[in-house]
This record gives sequence, C-alpha cells and structure tokens, in this order.
Amino acid sequence: MVATRWRSTIEAETHRHAAESYVLAPNAGDFLEQMSLPISKLARMAIGNGAERILFFDEGKAIVRAFEGGLLLWVGASNLVIRHALQLLLEGGLFHATSDERLVISWYLSVGKPFAVIEGLLFATSRDGARCNTHLR
Repeated sequence: MVATRWRSTIEAETHRHAAESYVLAPNAGDFLEQMSLPISKLARMAIGNGAERILFFDEGKAIVRAFEGGLLLWVGASNLVIRHALQLLLEGGLFHATSDERLVISWYLSVGKPFAVIEGLLFATSRDGARCNTHLR
C-alpha cells in the first residue's frame, strides 16, 4: 500500500509543471502524424494513433491531440527547464511539419487535467468574457 502511495506521489510530482496550447491546423490528423513521428523517436515511449499521441520522456510527458480544425498540445514535466524543452520540441515539430511562417503558438499554464484551460477558452461564450480572441480563432 505504501509503495502505491509513493508511486502516485512521484507521478503527480513528475508533471507538476504543465502548459497547454491550441494551434490551427486544417488537416489536423495529417498534421499530427507529420509533427509527432520525428518527435516520437526521441521519446522513451510513444502510444496512440489516429487523433492522439502521448509521448513519454524521462522527466516529462507530451500529448498531441487533433481537435476541431487544430491540434491541442500539452506538456507536463518535473521542472520548468524540462517543460520548456518539451514545448520547444513540439514547436520544432510543428514548424518542421508546416511551411506556414505565420504559425502562432501561445502556451497557457495548465491547471488540473490536460487541456482544461484551452477547452475553457475555446468553449467560453462572449458573455463569460474569458475567450481569448487573439490566438484561438
């Protein structure tokens, strides 16, 4: 029982620093394949197919999910340096997969489950005043 509690504490600590993003991509499924395949070779383990990839690294994890005309990106890590490194790795994959020089990537600190912040921004009504009109069009 103690080992189980210790393991869940470690897992929670591992992803204490997390960030998420949404990037417009017309062919999100194809884009996901193009950007995640080279990155998955750098991961310790990669799972998923179709609309989602989960990439496990020694001190962090990344999730890339095709979603309504775009890609949802999430990274979680044991510290800020690893989180930023994973963000840069995903950004590099995005820029490698597209020739669009106008690609906008905005990262938001993640709270709770992956994509909770982005989903809140995407589905907020104008009455809520929470929608981010700059990057989530």
